[in-house]
Amino acid sequence: AAATGGLVTPGNVCTALGFGLVAAGLAAALHGAYGWAFVLVVAGRLLDVADGFLADLTATKSPLGEKFDAGIDKLETVVALPVLVVADVVPVWLALAVAAPHLIIAGLAAYGLLAKGLPHPSRAGKLSMALAWIGLGLLLLVKALQFGTAPAAIVAVVAIACLTVSLVLSVPAIIGYARAVRR
Repeated sequence: AAATGGLVTPGNVCTALGFGLVAAGLAAALHGAYGWAFVLVVAGRLLDVADGFLADLTATKSPLGEKFDAGIDKLETVVALPVLVVADVVPVWLALAVAAPHLIIAGLAAYGLLAKGLPHPSRAGKLSMALAWIGLGLLLLVKALQFGTAPAAIVAVVAIACLTVSLVLSVPAIIGYARAVRR
């Protein structure tokens, strides 16, 4: 980690591997392998959760790693939503609703980075992103279970609830970023 200026760390490697698994899961969804898509996306997102713990455990946590993780989260979301629309997992209106707050936050973060340094991700923003991905993952599971069955209907309700709470939590995250870049 020291030799690479904090770029190659266990946490950042974990983030990159998670990105690869999510990408593979999205490719599987495009090919109609929704069960595999669900497994790969969940594994990739679990690695995203693990990266911070691994960085703490190895004492390699850094501002660069935090930015890399947040950037990968946004990139995965921006790539995943159109793929999930094309794969007939998420309707366009829902993809736009999920994308909107994260694009606003990404824009504010980019402005903040250019103006005075990237604001730190907020707890509400992290929870919003986590719930968005739980909801998207559950919608993959709905496709794997074949929509119309009772288990799929239950999972769909939970998925929509997660996505709704994600949108609600994005409001304080957006406000926090706006305040941070205004200072």
